Amino acid sequence: MSTYKPTEHDGLTKDGQPDKRVSSEHGFGGSDGPDPHVEGAKGGKASGQTGESYKPSEHDGLKKDGTEDKRTRSDHGFGGSDGPDPHVEGQKGGFQ
Repeated sequence: MSTYKPTEHDGLTKDGQPDKRVSSEHGFGGSDGPDPHVEGAKGGKASGQTGESYKPSEHDGLKKDGTEDKRTRSDHGFGGSDGPDPHVEGQKGGFQ
């Protein structure tokens, strides 16, 4: 059994009415709108970002402004090197 696809019939439903899911006003449905592949490749990048980010863990636990990033401290959890090994703890999972 074949399924009727409005995209194969100039964007019209079986009764000849325009199927709004196929129009460019609906989002990525139309061919005259933005290319979903291109838009998806942008991902979560905000405009102006180069893809490189500052990592306090690579700068002795300091933020760009020179203050301490508490997330890199061992008493914060797995951030420091003198605490539990996250790999070992992760292998334990829910089974103890």
